[in-house]
Amino acid sequence: MASTTSKVLAGCGIGCVVVIVIAAGVSFMGYRWVKDTTEAVDEAGRVERELEEQFGPVRAYVPPAGPGVPADRMEVFLAVREALTERRDELAAAVTGLASEGEGGGVVSGLRRARAGVSLAPATLGFASARNRALLDAKMGVGEYTWIYWFSYDAWLGHPAGDSELHEIMNRPTSGHGSVQMHFDGGMEPEQITWRLRRDITAMLKNLETELAADPDRVDLLQAVTAELAELEADPGRVPWQTGLPEVFAAGMEPYRDRLEATYSRATNPFELIELH
Repeated sequence: MASTTSKVLAGCGIGCVVVIVIAAGVSFMGYRWVKDTTEAVDEAGRVERELEEQFGPVRAYVPPAGPGVPADRMEVFLAVREALTERRDELAAAVTGLASEGEGGGVVSGLRRARAGVSLAPATLGFASARNRALLDAKMGVGEYTWIYWFSYDAWLGHPAGDSELHEIMNRPTSGHGSVQMHFDGGMEPEQITWRLRRDITAMLKNLETELAADPDRVDLLQAVTAELAELEADPGRVPWQTGLPEVFAAGMEPYRDRLEATYSRATNPFELIELH
């Protein structure tokens, strides 16, 4: 069983799974996890590879030369977000279930929390698979989706990349015996999520800088991008435009505020940009 589980984990590129350590030990849960998630891993990874073949790697994406996001692409992005509502709600319920199942103490509470944790893996993979399929159907690559997600929720609305209800739940102290200790493997801590998004967005900003340098009519945008890249180079801990988007980029975003806020979830944020290969 340990060998089989390792193979599944290896196929899930950034460690999208919660690793559960139970003091009393319940090996049958490992079997259930493998059984429930193998098919989802394979399908999500296959569609993700197809997306990359059609649209290129995430960091090769060249963002639009602003301001804001072109209206037609924002509508596609929001259509994908709205199509994922049911799956996002299922994943959010699995996350919040960790808190309610862990209430109290003792072995029974610990086992309930373990059961809730095991259900998180298939919910995560189901969400990632649905997202990839929705992107493929909408003809939007993961790179463009990542850019608009960061641009809208993080840089403009101010929801940090590492914003995570899940990690708040996991860091709460538990009482009693038989508790469940949970941790992430493969880059799913908030700091690692933030670093990965910083890396990807920085690469995209460099692509945009190259594009703008060839357009003498977009000097204002070029100056903003070049200045931000210099700030990122000088401060390894900085996230792109951490003090807010320059107005030259933010223009035109206001009409989308309500729909964007309605499709954001602190519970699912750590899993939104997950990559499986």
